[in-house]
Amino acid sequence: MAGTDIHQGCGNRFLGILVDLDNTLYDFGYAKEEACRRVIQAIGVGTADDLVRAFLFSPYGVESPKAIQSFLSEQGITDADVFMRAVQVYTKTKIEAIEAYPGVYETLLKIHTAGMKIGAVTNASHEHATERLIHIQTADLFDCLVTPDTAGMKKPDPAMFLHAAELLKIQPHQICAIGDNLINDIRPAKVAGMCTIHAEYGNRLPPEYSEGIIADFSISSFSDILPILGL
Repeated sequence: MAGTDIHQGCGNRFLGILVDLDNTLYDFGYAKEEACRRVIQAIGVGTADDLVRAFLFSPYGVESPKAIQSFLSEQGITDADVFMRAVQVYTKTKIEAIEAYPGVYETLLKIHTAGMKIGAVTNASHEHATERLIHIQTADLFDCLVTPDTAGMKKPDPAMFLHAAELLKIQPHQICAIGDNLINDIRPAKVAGMCTIHAEYGNRLPPEYSEGIIADFSISSFSDILPILGL
């Protein structure tokens, strides 16, 4: 779903960027899948695919430990110690399995060194988002971090992006927003008046879920944002 060619960037038009975290800076899907595999190895029942689905369809949120509790109940396990062990294995493995995509640190550093502002807009909690940025050694490069528990809103609300722009003290049209999710990242950023960059490499949504949304630019690696920014 290509937008404008990356070599036709807008140079000095932009003063900052807003990035999504999960599946934009690192493969979060893999980290969750690996964590689910380790849990199944630890408890010896069920399948990793079923546990992944339990998280995806959990009414408590895609990162709630209650998804594990529901999964264990379906397996006939109600032992609190087994639940706690499963949560510990999942939590530890998930963060350890997170690895920045190639070029993420170098690209963010170049943007930061160029004097541009860098913000993050994510639906992860502030605690989880901070932990992940620290883990991939990029936390110090960010000027703001907008999360549902600190902003009182969540994506795909365009107000979340406008709030980030206010924190960065930059007008929306001077910002590039980068994300893997066309619905949660690209559409609300476009509504907010920002230039949008679709991180195709992290997109896991089937085409039928894109609802005809087209970003201004599409990239196949994170470092491809540099020519768009004129760097």
